Amino acid sequence: MPQTRRFPQSIYALPLADNRLRLDRVPRQADPLAERLHRRQRLAGAFRLFARLGFEVGVAGHFTARDPIETDHYWINPLGVPFSQLRVSHLLRVDGEGRVVEGDGPLNSGALKLHYHLQKARPEVVGIAHLHGLHGRAWSALGRPFEPLTAESAAFSGSQAIFRRHDLRDEQGNPERRPERLTRAFVDSFADNDLLIWQNHSLWTTGASVESAAWRSILADDSARTHLLAYAAGRPVIPDAALAAASIAPDKELADWLNFLPLWDRISAEEPDLLD
Repeated sequence: MPQTRRFPQSIYALPLADNRLRLDRVPRQADPLAERLHRRQRLAGAFRLFARLGFEVGVAGHFTARDPIETDHYWINPLGVPFSQLRVSHLLRVDGEGRVVEGDGPLNSGALKLHYHLQKARPEVVGIAHLHGLHGRAWSALGRPFEPLTAESAAFSGSQAIFRRHDLRDEQGNPERRPERLTRAFVDSFADNDLLIWQNHSLWTTGASVESAAWRSILADDSARTHLLAYAAGRPVIPDAALAAASIAPDKELADWLNFLPLWDRISAEEPDLLD
């Protein structure tokens, strides 16, 4: 059996009784420094997984984790470090003014205001992920939410939004270019949803843990692929809303956190250098 001491919160170390899971919420480290390290490790592990899934396109894509000590700060990947090579030591800690206060490397300044203001507006959010997976990008061009075609895509029912960036206009009717207006519209569009489909761009996900935000990114791209395949094959059957709602886990946050754990166990065992 894999070692669990080096990788806390492993699928192999969950509390059980009579072979039943005994966990009613996502666990957190009691020590804030331990929680900080935990979030950084999971962030690095998520990037390694994203690399395997083909979510990397040039220097695009960023994933942040709120710092548990300086809660207006967040950790983010440096611009251009390959997802497949990213380590804990590569991550940058950024404050509310957009300054790097810990870590070395170039900062993706285009992501700063969006992550910071979304994090500020939603104190429950820990992880914010924006990746450029192929299927997510293709689905975003349609400007439509996911339908409950499968149990996986039904998980986003009632918790997804569309951001129509190109519809924003200034007072003269020209495309809106003021960063503060774009940021406000983005945060307002996202509201309290888990998924935002940025039309003609890609997907964003949030979570109350790094793990849940990462899993939702993976699930969202998978759902986009399912939709594209189903509609290419014909006219898919769409269950009614009540049936779709019945397939959603009672505690989505815990369920999504749990779904990430096997992926963490796999990547941390196969690529332990991510912890460096």
